[in-house]
Amino acid sequence: MPLCPNGHNQRLGLKCQVCGSPLSYREALSDLKVLPKVKPDFGKTSILTVGYPRLSLSTDYVGEVLSGQIDVRTPTTFQAASIRGGSWLDFYNKYLGELQRWLKIVGFDKASDRIMVVNTKDPVSVLALAALPKLEHTAVLALTADQDSTPIEQNTSYVALSLALKRGLPVVAFSESFEKEMIYFTEDRGFATGPFAMSRLLEPLVGAADDLMDLLERDLKLGVKLHCISAIVAGSKAVYGNAANAFTAQSYNMSVGTKPDEYRTVHCLAFSNGENQGEFEKSFGAYRSRKFKGALNAEFRFRQVSSPLYDVMTIYGLKSEGLLEGLADGYNAIVGSVPELNVDGVR
Repeated sequence: MPLCPNGHNQRLGLKCQVCGSPLSYREALSDLKVLPKVKPDFGKTSILTVGYPRLSLSTDYVGEVLSGQIDVRTPTTFQAASIRGGSWLDFYNKYLGELQRWLKIVGFDKASDRIMVVNTKDPVSVLALAALPKLEHTAVLALTADQDSTPIEQNTSYVALSLALKRGLPVVAFSESFEKEMIYFTEDRGFATGPFAMSRLLEPLVGAADDLMDLLERDLKLGVKLHCISAIVAGSKAVYGNAANAFTAQSYNMSVGTKPDEYRTVHCLAFSNGENQGEFEKSFGAYRSRKFKGALNAEFRFRQVSSPLYDVMTIYGLKSEGLLEGLADGYNAIVGSVPELNVDGVR
């Protein structure tokens, strides 16, 4: 709306209703050229699954990158048409630029924290990690090949993991066998396995993304990029008795196979009633001192929840070489036959 020469705000008319001065609409046109700034809220946490079933999580954004029969583009899905006989290099060469544009359009880089759940055996995993812009506060939860995987799966997993580590992304690794054997029971949903169990495992981690990112980024400054995890989900005193027993129980279910000399840091995220904080913190300290006394860093974080059940997530920083060495035979076998499928094929 125009202003009168004396600065009074006006409605439509020919003269100022306050002082009677004539109004000039021509002078007011210049104000219409200035468009209001658009400042959308992209939320706190974004999740992107890659080659993995979409997870049911309550967060600001959940998207997926996968391959299928045809190309599909929606605000939450980037589906690349399957390439007959295609390797990770074929998807990388064909779709890299397009996926980079899609990630920018959906604003994946705009959230405060980002978590990628990546099936590193899937050919689109290398594509997605290569397309990701350089971002802070981004973690990769990686489903990795293991000794039961085929050489081509081991090759793809090796390249995807190497790329993530090269780009400085903290990685929490889960082996294929760990994911297959993962099973959780909750009172409201019953038994959960596979991707449903993975969703249940990720729920508390997503809710505590700021703590998770802080711990992983502290490890990055110590040169620790690769991690594994052990967890108890929906635990209770009726099952485990005290917190010390819970830590002992979860230590027998590591997400990847490791050797004692590979551990470099150990951290705990506990989710329980406030009255249990002291017990969990003390028990974690005893667990760390007993099994990981030489750890470079060890931190305990507590999140209060109203449920009578508790979740305990213990995150272990590892030497990166161990996991890659376990995949090296399959990787080298494929490179020996198809030299272009080496890790240097990704820019």
